[in-house]
This record gives sequence, C-alpha cells and structure tokens, in this order.
Amino acid sequence: MAVLQFQLSLLPAATLYFMWVWGLVDYYFDKYYSSKYKPAIRGPLTRTSKSVSVVVRTLQPPLIFKECLLAWMQNKPLEIIISTTMEHIAAVNAIVKEAIKEMKGVHPRVLTIVSAEGARKQLLAGVLEAEGEIIATSDNHILWGPQYLDHMLPCFDDPRVGAAGPQITVNIPKERQHPDKITKWEVAGTRLIDRASCNVMMLVAAQWVWILPGTTCMIRSHLLKNDEFTEGYLNDTWNGVLLDVGEDTWVSRYILRRGYIITMQKCQETNVARTIKKTAAYVQQVLRWERSTIQSYFRTVTEVPQMYKHFLIVFKTWERLLKTPIILIHLFAWFFSLYYSPLTTFCFLSYYAYYKYKDVSSFLDKYRYMRKYWWVVVVQDFSGLYFNLKAMLTLSDASWERGEGGRKVL
Repeated sequence: MAVLQFQLSLLPAATLYFMWVWGLVDYYFDKYYSSKYKPAIRGPLTRTSKSVSVVVRTLQPPLIFKECLLAWMQNKPLEIIISTTMEHIAAVNAIVKEAIKEMKGVHPRVLTIVSAEGARKQLLAGVLEAEGEIIATSDNHILWGPQYLDHMLPCFDDPRVGAAGPQITVNIPKERQHPDKITKWEVAGTRLIDRASCNVMMLVAAQWVWILPGTTCMIRSHLLKNDEFTEGYLNDTWNGVLLDVGEDTWVSRYILRRGYIITMQKCQETNVARTIKKTAAYVQQVLRWERSTIQSYFRTVTEVPQMYKHFLIVFKTWERLLKTPIILIHLFAWFFSLYYSPLTTFCFLSYYAYYKYKDVSSFLDKYRYMRKYWWVVVVQDFSGLYFNLKAMLTLSDASWERGEGGRKVL
C-alpha cells in the first residue's frame, strides 16, 4: 500500500515532465518545418491582378474605410465590389466618390450593391456579381500593401490550391502609439494576433490549413459560384441555430472537402493590417472566434475525410478540441506536484518563468508603448482556459456584434 501511495505521489511530477517533453517536441517540430517554408514566387503563368475581383462587405463604414479602399484600388484588381444595405448605401457611395477623386491615374471599377443584411448574404451577393477568376475577400477595415495581389496570385499557379491567406498584423494608428492612449484591450488584441500570426508548420508538414483568415483571403471563384455552395453556405446551422458568424470556417471546410489545398503566403509584401477593439468588446470578439473555431474543428472530424490523410492533422485536430481537459490536467499536476515534489515543481516553474519572461520582453521591445500593460500580455497568454471553456459551454450562442458600435444581430 505504501509503495502504491509512493508511486501515485510521483504521478503529478511525471505529468509535468510529460507536458514539458510534449512542449519541446512541439516547439522543435514547429521550428524545423517552419524553416522549410518557401513562399510561392511569380512565374510565367502567374495571373495578373486583372484576374481578381475584390469583394468587401460593410454596414456603417469605419473611419479607416477610405484608406482601405484606396489600398485595394492601388492593387489594380479587375473590380472592387462593395456589398452593403440600403440603410448604408449613401454613406458608402460618398466614400467611394472621395476615394476615386484622390486616386491618381486609372483606377479599377468600383461597384456598390445593395444586399439583404448579414455577413453571408452580403458576401454571396458580391461573389455573384464578380467577374474575376479569383475572388479576394476583405473586411472593411483591412489594409493591404501596394503589391498584395501581385504576391498572393503565385499561390494559384498550383492547380491544387483552392484558396490562399496572408499573414495578419495589427494596425494601430500613430496617434494611439503612446502609453497614455493605448488601452489594455488593444494590448491584449495585439498580443493575440502577434502570437497566432501565420503558423506554417502544418502547411509544410502536411499541406494543411484548417481555416482561412476570415478578415481577408483569396479563393478561386468557381468554388463559390455554384448552387451547392450557395445552398450550404446560407443554410449552415449548429444545434438547430442558423449561423451567420463563422462563415470563413464553413468556406474552408467546403474547399477542403472538394480536394483542394488551402495555403498561406508569408512574405513582407502580403502582410495585411487589421484594426483591433479598443474596448471590452474585445472579449466577446475572441469568444466569437473561439466558438467558430471549435465548431469547425468538430465538423472537420465528421465532414472532411481529407483530414485523415496525415497523422499530424488528426493529432493536432484532437489536441485543439481537447484544449480545456489538457489545460486542466496540467493545472492539477502543478497543484499536486507542488505538494508532493516541491523541488521538482520549482525547477519546472523556474524554467517556464524564464522563457515566459524572454517571450514577453521580446514582445514589449517590439511594442514599447505597451510596456505599461505588461501584465495584460501575461494575462492574455494564460486566458486560453477561460475562452475555450466558456466557448465550449456556449457553442449554440449565435449572437454577435458588428463594428465598433456594438450593434447586435441575431
């Protein structure tokens, strides 16, 4: 009995050791495969930007909308289609006129259309109007670089590629890059996006990306312009609740089911910048993202047989779905190991604290005006359990907010 009790007392420390090894293996896998990544480069068969229709959805245009519109125009696509509602068409048209006046030289056709309200209905309305071979989607607050399209298009030289996404960065206006003006919510959002930005390990190891960036991406138009897509896209439900949010996850699964590859183009020219929440609305936004991600991973298991082509895809899918139990096991291991094996626990704690300090310091060196909120960076890093658990418990919550105004739509 004493031997059994002794062996059980070693279990928490053994669990910490196992988690440490797991983390190291994951780190070196990521480092190895990421080092093998090479972005697609232009070739003689690469399409021109004139093969691209840009489709944008908006309600009340944000303050940055004109700047974004000018950036899209500078990429010289075939056309830009802005899908809005009757309530907001006048405001959108006024901004379009201003942008055209400011645009020097020849500019692409800019078409504003009226659609029924809703993320999916508005996107689909724009897609059906599009004439380009490739459709580039963008949210109404996304800034492209001047060569974004030219450097994204080489991805489609590979006929297996159905869609491609860029690396997402944050856009914090110059006037807000000050310790007294930046908010803790902006710091949290910047940290989240900075850590999640364009991981290419699974792309290199297994030619796999689960979800396209919903903020902006590029897709072969024939994949979106058919009755099967329309029917499934507009009638997507979860537990009997009709979904509007999370449309990027549905599109991603649809493309994967059809046997196409989703790829990522990671280079300086394809970096795009998005705005982030300045208020506590950030929490609801992250919960929304987390719900959509969890729903999509569950559906990938049952709807996308292509995921079983590689062991790593299966492993990483279930690792993501079991995030809360894994974190809880780790937490309980820390608690009991501290009681039974304090020296071992202290060694592990020192190791993690050292590397967390280095990681956070590196981030704050990059964003020096955020140093005041160093603690927010740490809280954000350890918020996974809260967001994942709450999202799991509210998977059927389809309420969501659009824009900074916090307008709720069911």
